[in-house]
Amino acid sequence: MKYVVGGTSIQYPNDTAKGRYWSANTEWLEKTVSFEKKGKSLLLSFTDAIDAAIDSTLSKLEGGYQIDAFLWHQGESDDRYAGKYYDNLKAVIAYVRNHLTEKTGKDYSKLPFVFGSIPESNRHYKPEIDAAMKRIANEDPNAYLIDMSAQELQKDRTHFNEKSAEYLGKKVYKTLDKILILNGSGFRVARYKDDKACAISFTFDDGLAEHYSLVAPAMEKLGFRGTFWVNGRTIADTTYQRGFARMTWSQMKKMADKGHEISSHGWAHRNVTKLSPEELHHELEHNDTVIFQNTGVFPRTFCYPGNAKNNETIAFAEKNRIGTRTLQFSVGGKSTRENLDRRLADLLGNKGWGVTMTHGITYGYDHFSDAGIFWEYLKKVKTLEDRIWVGTFREVAAYVKEQKAVTCDVAKTDKGFSVVPRLALDKNLFTEPLTAVIGRKGIKKVAVRQGKKKLKVRILQDKALFDFDPFGGKIDVEVINK
Repeated sequence: MKYVVGGTSIQYPNDTAKGRYWSANTEWLEKTVSFEKKGKSLLLSFTDAIDAAIDSTLSKLEGGYQIDAFLWHQGESDDRYAGKYYDNLKAVIAYVRNHLTEKTGKDYSKLPFVFGSIPESNRHYKPEIDAAMKRIANEDPNAYLIDMSAQELQKDRTHFNEKSAEYLGKKVYKTLDKILILNGSGFRVARYKDDKACAISFTFDDGLAEHYSLVAPAMEKLGFRGTFWVNGRTIADTTYQRGFARMTWSQMKKMADKGHEISSHGWAHRNVTKLSPEELHHELEHNDTVIFQNTGVFPRTFCYPGNAKNNETIAFAEKNRIGTRTLQFSVGGKSTRENLDRRLADLLGNKGWGVTMTHGITYGYDHFSDAGIFWEYLKKVKTLEDRIWVGTFREVAAYVKEQKAVTCDVAKTDKGFSVVPRLALDKNLFTEPLTAVIGRKGIKKVAVRQGKKKLKVRILQDKALFDFDPFGGKIDVEVINK
């Protein structure tokens, strides 16, 4: 748990400012020392305390030791530096993970980071900081954000009251239970659907005609579905197509009917960071309406035109959506068979969610020098489908947010155990079933019911899997071992 000092920000005002700060800026850290050594760095105070615990106690334990998580709650005092909070907090997380790796010789690059948001009633609350926290939780597969937005405060409108402090403590424990599987039953919620090692969403920008004629059929042949980000104005008015043929609405309706995701890339592909609030509202919401009118499916995700975004536009775009594309890797003109293979290997190793960004296949912006590179890439992913979940952006974004947010009360019963899932997300938006895992060898039979519904169970060599509704109430599990 972070070194607790009240009223401290990550960002420092300037090099000569007095006070204590959490900054991970390397140049600033080189000029100071820990607060205990009469310096300004709380981050160095934190890592010095960790080092002392390792050197004096943990390293001497006969059974060894393992650091399981990094707990954090902070952000109110960064209200003056809200625009920098995303980069600043991300740097702190990376610094601590890197420090532990260097100190211990173990790989702590995936150390779980568990943190809480700031209540909206807090007098220092800033939507940009809230958006930055959510963005980190969305982008880092090992970051878990506890929603404290509606929690109560003391009269100072800054500190939690007793009820909220207890709530945060219980949520932290439940999150650690999920990560570390503390319940003793072997039950856990899979990070990705079907307990796959990682996930990929193939996404395509700008609605080119060949996305319908070439891409969608190729993906369907492999059992995949993609996400296609479109600008309504470009589809409706050929004068904005810049000589590149685009899909028609009737074609996109057929794609949506087959399970592809048709979603928003803005009405006119405008840089959203340069728009007025009224213009931003029109750019996003008008395009949503037009897509819904033409496909019958309301888009609940968004792709930033030109990948231009900041904390303010992310906060706006994320409202009433499952997610927005903030991280992606290009698959196009600079792609080779070799660098795409490396990407796959890294993705499997990091157990992350890869979101591709492709424009043209045979024409248009950033199109392939050899389209065969892309078709071979799809086939390569298909050969790894026992380890990789290929889902639309909407599907994977919903699953990941649900998996990180859900907590489960697990209790022993006479015939096995029961599970009560609890999820505070909007059940009208988040409709993806989650995959449950019972990590035991030698399971002969498993019977699972959620309410009155019998759930299908898949028994493998070292585990059993079943999908459940995170909003569906109590689950009863009966396990018969050999």
